[in-house]
Amino acid sequence: MLNLRLKRMALLSLSSILMLANGAGIPAWSQASGDAASTTNAKPAKLPGVEFTQIQDLNPTKSGTNRPIKQKWAVVIGTSKFKEGRLSPGKEDDMAQSAKEFYQYLIDPRGGRFDASHVKLLLDSDAQKQNITTALGPSFLGNAAGKDDLVVVYIATSSFPTTDGNTYLCSYDCALDNIYGTCISMQSLMSSLKENVHSDRILLVLQAGYSGAANLTEGAKSLEPVKKQFNVDMEKVVLGNGFIILSSSQANEITHSSAFSRNLIAALKQEDGLIGLNKAFAIARDKTAKETGATDARKKQVPLMKSAWTGTELVVGAPPAERVANLPASVSSFLSAEGSYLKASKAMAEGKIEEALAQYKLAIVADPKYADALADYGTALALKGDWKGAADLQKRAIAANPKDALYHLNYARILDKLGDAENSLRELNQAYTINPKDTTVLMALSKKAMSSGQLKESVRFLEEAVDLYPARADLRERLAYGLMKSGEVDQSAAQAKEAVRLDPKSASARTTLGSALMVQGYVVPAVNSYKEAVKLAPNDASAHFLLSNSLEKSGEKEEAIAELETFLKLCDGSDPRAAQAKERLDKLKAQ
Repeated sequence: MLNLRLKRMALLSLSSILMLANGAGIPAWSQASGDAASTTNAKPAKLPGVEFTQIQDLNPTKSGTNRPIKQKWAVVIGTSKFKEGRLSPGKEDDMAQSAKEFYQYLIDPRGGRFDASHVKLLLDSDAQKQNITTALGPSFLGNAAGKDDLVVVYIATSSFPTTDGNTYLCSYDCALDNIYGTCISMQSLMSSLKENVHSDRILLVLQAGYSGAANLTEGAKSLEPVKKQFNVDMEKVVLGNGFIILSSSQANEITHSSAFSRNLIAALKQEDGLIGLNKAFAIARDKTAKETGATDARKKQVPLMKSAWTGTELVVGAPPAERVANLPASVSSFLSAEGSYLKASKAMAEGKIEEALAQYKLAIVADPKYADALADYGTALALKGDWKGAADLQKRAIAANPKDALYHLNYARILDKLGDAENSLRELNQAYTINPKDTTVLMALSKKAMSSGQLKESVRFLEEAVDLYPARADLRERLAYGLMKSGEVDQSAAQAKEAVRLDPKSASARTTLGSALMVQGYVVPAVNSYKEAVKLAPNDASAHFLLSNSLEKSGEKEEAIAELETFLKLCDGSDPRAAQAKERLDKLKAQ
C-alpha cells in the first residue's frame, strides 16, 4: 500500500521558542523603549533569564548591523487535532487557537504590522508534515524573503523528546508507530530555515510541550524524573548566526498550556506594538512562571531565551521600511497550486479519487515543480492501477525534491509492480540513506532482503527497527520470524516471548511464539501458545492449522482432527494448505 502524504500521521504540544536572526536593525525612532541605538560591538542589556551569545556580524562587509527591515514575512502553524487519536491535547492546550491568536497579532496594524498577504496560516488538517516543510522551504519563505527582511515562524503543537537526544514536533499526520519517519525534528527544522531562508533576521516562536496524552514508549523518553528532557533542549539546538530562541519552559519542564504564547502576545502589543522584544519577553516570562506555578509547583513553566544577537534590539511590531511588496510570481504560483493540492488531499481522505485527480492536475498546472502534488498525484494513479503514469509522476517529484524518503519509497513500490526489482532496491536504499530511522523503509528493505535469500541482511534491518521502537510487539514478531528463518532459534524464541509480553492480546504474537517453540522442540509449550492464539482469534484459519500440527505431534489425535476440520471450514478455497489438511485428516481418521 502506497503512503499518501496526507496519510502521514504526526505528535506534540509545543513550548514557545523565538528565533531572531542577527543584525535586526530597527530605526531609532521606532524604539518605544527609549534605548539609544547600540554600536556594532555593543552588548545588549542583560536581563534576568535571558542568555545572550555574542557572535560575529553575519555580513562583515556591511558598515554595521543596524539595517532597516525592508519587508516582513511569516508562517503560523497550529495543531490541536491529529489523525493519531492518542495525541489529542487537553482543553487548556488548544494549540490551533494559540496560532490563530498569534496570526491576529501579526496582522494587527497596531500589533505586528504584517501585511496579511505575507503571512501563511496552517491549522490542524492543513498542518501536515509536508505542508509545513514546504512553507518553511524554498517554495514560500525561501522564495519570498530577502536578506534585509524579517521572517517570523510560529509553531504550536505537541512534542516529545526521543531516545536519540532530539525533540520531535507533531504534524497533523504524524504516526506514533513511525515517529522518526513522520514527525519533524527540531534539528531538521533548524536546518531547513538556515538552508532555505535568505533573511538574516528570523524569529521562530515554538509553543512546544511534552505530549503526555500519548503512550510514547516507542522511541520516546519516559516521563519520570523532573531532570529528564521534556521540552526542547536549548543547548542542543544548533543556532548558527543571528538566531534568538525563546522557549515557554526549560528543557526539564513540561509545557502544560499555552500560557507563554498568550502572555507573549499580550506583552508584544504593549506600547502600541512597538515594545522591544527583550522587555516583552521579560514580562511574558514572569507572568507565565507566576500563573503556571500558582496552584501546582510541578506545572510551573519558566520561559527561556537563548540569543545570538548583535545590534539594536528587535521591535517585532516596527513597520517595514519599504512599501509592502507584491508577492513574487513564483510564490503566487505556489500558493495557487497549494490551494488545489489541499483540496485534492481532502478529497482523497474522503475517498473521492476522481475529484482529487482533477485538483492535482490544477496544482501541477499552476506549479509544475510542486513535488508533493506530483507525488500524491502519482499515488492516486497507482490506486487506480495506472502504474506507468504513477512512475512518471513519482520521478518528477523526486527530481523536484530528491531528499524526500517517502518519494523514493513509493517509487520503489511502483517499480516492483512494473517488474523492475533492481531499480526498486536502488530507490529503497536511497530512502534509507535519507532517513535510516523510518520503520516503513526498514520493513520494506527487510522484506526484499528476505525474498532474495539475504537472511542476515533482513534481520539487520529488523534489529534496527526494534532498537528504535523496543515496545512495538509487531516488530518483535517480525524479528522473531527473521531469526527463525536464519537459524537463530533461541534468539527467535526470546523475541517472540517479548512480543507476547508486550502485547498479550495479540494472536499473531502467540502463533509466532508457538512456531519458535516448535522449532526448539518444545511441543507442549507450543500447543499451549497456539491454544491461546485460537482463543484470541477463533476465526483465524492459520492459528487452527498450526495448532493441529502441534497437537498431532503431541499425540492428541482427536483434538488434532477437530482443529483440522475447523481449519477447512475457515480457510479460503484457494489456500494451498487445504489439500495437505485433507490428506492429514483422512490419515488421522484411518488410524
